[in-house]
Formats: sequence, C-alpha cells, structure tokens
Amino acid sequence: MAETEAIADTFGKSGWRDPVTSTWRKHLIICLFLGLLAIPMYLVDLASTRDSGGGNWITLDFRGLIFWTYIAFLAIDIVLSSIGVLSFPQPGVLRIHFCSMVLSVILLVTGFVVYGKLLRAAAISSRSTNMNREIAKVR
Repeated sequence: MAETEAIADTFGKSGWRDPVTSTWRKHLIICLFLGLLAIPMYLVDLASTRDSGGGNWITLDFRGLIFWTYIAFLAIDIVLSSIGVLSFPQPGVLRIHFCSMVLSVILLVTGFVVYGKLLRAAAISSRSTNMNREIAKVR
C-alpha cells in the first residue's frame, strides 16, 4: 500500500504528464508557429507585389496572392493535422504535420486546377448561350 502511494506521489509531484496532452501541446505549438509565420509571408507579399510604376500596357494585380495562398494552405494543414493527431497520436506530431503539409499542397493545387476548369466551363457555356441568343435574334 505504501509502495503504490509512493508511486502515485512520484507521478503527481514530478510533473508527469499524460502523453495525449503532451501530443496536443506540441501540435498547438507547431500550429501557432505556422500561424505566426503568416506575418513574414504578408510582408513578403507586400514587398514582392508592390507597384513597379513601369509603362506596361498590361497591369495585373497580384497583391495578396502569396499571403492568401499561404492562409488557405495553413487552414487545410491545421484541419488535416488535427484529424491526424486525433486519429494517430502515436507516430509523432512532426511526422503527422509533415504528411499533412504534403497532403495540403496536393489538395490546394487540386482545388486551384478544379476551380480554373469550372471557371472555363462556365465561360464556354455562357459564350455558347450568348451565341444562341444572337442567332435567334437574327432569324
């Protein structure tokens, strides 16, 4: 009896933590670090997309492209890594984060491609609808 009390006392006083709590704490620290990394991303975005003042006849506005892409990546990564930590707490937080980062990039690129194809299909559909209306007006 005294031995079990001593063991319980040792775990209580030495700061022994539940491994699950430690895993979530590491996950939170990594997510906060990635979130704070958005500040330098914003500054890089501002510096790289400011007006050049050139005489280009085509002016494209790319402000926010780097920042919002990073924010979308971060949102996907946090969701996937949280699901990964919840489902597989044993493999380690860093391994889960690296795998979720790769999967986040794949999902982000796939989303951009699908969105571009949907926009193109909508434009083609709109063009054919307008063409049919014009032909109907001529007849």
